[in-house]
Amino acid sequence: MIRDYHRWMGGVDVHDQLRLQRYSLQQQTKCKKYYKTIFLGLVDVAVVNAYIVFREARKKRGAKPVTHAEFLTQLQAQMLELTEEDFAEVAPFGSCASRNPDYHIVNGQRKRRQRQCKVCSIRKRHIGERRATKFYCPGCSSSDKARTYLCNNKVWPHYKNNTFTCHQIWHFQWKNGAERPRPRCGRDIQNREAGGSTGKWKSHRRGRGDTEDEDASETTASDGRDAAEVVALEAEAEQEIADEEDQ
Repeated sequence: MIRDYHRWMGGVDVHDQLRLQRYSLQQQTKCKKYYKTIFLGLVDVAVVNAYIVFREARKKRGAKPVTHAEFLTQLQAQMLELTEEDFAEVAPFGSCASRNPDYHIVNGQRKRRQRQCKVCSIRKRHIGERRATKFYCPGCSSSDKARTYLCNNKVWPHYKNNTFTCHQIWHFQWKNGAERPRPRCGRDIQNREAGGSTGKWKSHRRGRGDTEDEDASETTASDGRDAAEVVALEAEAEQEIADEEDQ
């Protein structure tokens, strides 16, 4: 232990010299709040460590060594070149939007089928309000028949001053749907297989043709819920909207 101490003790002194005696943010900036001083000290430590690693890497490559001032000049120039895009969040792996591969014929034309957006279904203000999209997330879909459809090319006013698409809201704000909020009205969303239902509702959809593709998980006032419950849900949704606008 004593041998190791004598071997490495000089490194601490050199580090302190680089941090405290040369180009120190902590020494040059006076703050009334102690935590700001601590933060600047940590920045100094990070910059000094980066310089030491950079210097050793250049030495191993046989490159010309640089001074502390030259390193800081180069570091500051690179940081000034950063833009907002460099700090943008990246969608998790496997969450890239894909187009619905299913087609149908409308007025003699071949078009992609559209399904209800999951985010729009949660943030809708009234029962019966619908927005369909042809984009879905393969990574969040349980199967090829039970896909998670999300708007990917439009920004809807789901929140005050919202700048995210439904695809971004689902992945960034709601953590791939794991932290999604309670729906403003109606039931919670479910990933059901398209066309997997049976009985009267299935035959009803067949009778209407392919002009209107709807997610079987969406519910309306005619799903067996009595009128009093529907009115209560509408009033609760209106109150939540008013509270959000006040904020």
